[in-house]
Amino acid sequence: MTLTSSVTLPTLIVGFLLGVAALGLVANELGKRANLTIPSRLLLSGGLGMGVLAIGIKVVIMTVLSLTDTHAMAATGNAMRDTTKEFFTFSGDASDKLAVPANPSGFRAWRALPEKPHDPSGNRTTPEKVALGRILFNDTNLSLARDLSCASCHSLADGGDDNAPYSTGHLGQTGDRNAPTVYNAAFLSRLFWDGRASSLEDQAEGPFVNPVEMSMPTLSAVEERVKEDPRYGPLFDAAFASESSITIRNITRAIAAYERTLVTPDTPYDRFVKGEDEALSQAALRGLVLFDKIGCRNCHVDPMFSAAGTEKPLGIYRAFPVFWDGNPYLDKYDLVLDERPGRFRVPSLRNVALTAPYFHNGSVSDLEEAIRVMAVSQLGRTLSDDPLADIRIVAASVEGTIPGRNTDMFTNRAVSRQEVSDIAEFLRSLTAATLPD
Repeated sequence: MTLTSSVTLPTLIVGFLLGVAALGLVANELGKRANLTIPSRLLLSGGLGMGVLAIGIKVVIMTVLSLTDTHAMAATGNAMRDTTKEFFTFSGDASDKLAVPANPSGFRAWRALPEKPHDPSGNRTTPEKVALGRILFNDTNLSLARDLSCASCHSLADGGDDNAPYSTGHLGQTGDRNAPTVYNAAFLSRLFWDGRASSLEDQAEGPFVNPVEMSMPTLSAVEERVKEDPRYGPLFDAAFASESSITIRNITRAIAAYERTLVTPDTPYDRFVKGEDEALSQAALRGLVLFDKIGCRNCHVDPMFSAAGTEKPLGIYRAFPVFWDGNPYLDKYDLVLDERPGRFRVPSLRNVALTAPYFHNGSVSDLEEAIRVMAVSQLGRTLSDDPLADIRIVAASVEGTIPGRNTDMFTNRAVSRQEVSDIAEFLRSLTAATLPD
């Protein structure tokens, strides 16, 4: 086996044997000068020889290992270069181009929203169901006082919600949760802030009989209201054919079918992900990278920008707020529930620029301020333009025979005003130019 281009293993062995022979001659000469007997000279030669033998063996082993490591490192380097070729492509002159992932394996590639959601088993979307669902969604007769509809709290003209901290329901009552947008709700695996509904069909039942919302006494009463309206008989016949009876199941199936058409896949962000380089401004591009790097994307997972997205459900629920010590926003915006953090389904950030106010209690009306609250409350960041605020030194005492201290430095701890502005610009790129109705 050749170890290097010029030194072979047999060469090393021959050199070692010659060294042992020379050592024997040296030991014999030393024995003569010290007037040692022949047996003593042999012992001296043997002792020196064993020492040299041990050293020689170590040298051979270390040489082999070193050269083996060299070959392994070379192989690893070649593999890394091959991997780089696989994962990155360059257009034009590679010297001034940004490496772009060509293969998403190993990368967290940004994902665009699908053009339409999948239909669930048992409720295929048809034009007839959608037409019926649109009427039901806007029908105020399905509330006890005949003054509220689904659209009252989920106004499509206002971004799919009502732009109020809490929605106004039956007899002017208000709830205790901010209404989420209905746009793109079809891409969520869990609905409501507590995630209690697993489908649009399940969700649609709740507001009808909620005493603070539409306040109908029973779901059967909702069915009776629909049967009272002569418009609905032919529409249900067309939508459900052989199962044309007016039931709460068919009512919610029609509403859900309509809501599955309320999707906004054509945003600047989606166009950028699909290859339109100019779709995002430089500020939005910086914000996109920051959104990932500082940790926002860990919970607000694309393409729905929610951990509850159907594309990749991931830890649907999160505690909020996480960081309490020195957090000025807890009291300012009443973020704490019963002196403990709440546990909520992660909301989607799509069209977030249209859906203020923010958070479960609708306490923050400004997008930049919402980003600051999240940076401090969920990511444990500080807000500062001072470069030194980006650094945190941690020291810990170490006990032992000789007491001491361990130290470490953490960087990228602060979020600046420019970074907040860039993240907000990116979030605005999640807004569709037109909203379906």
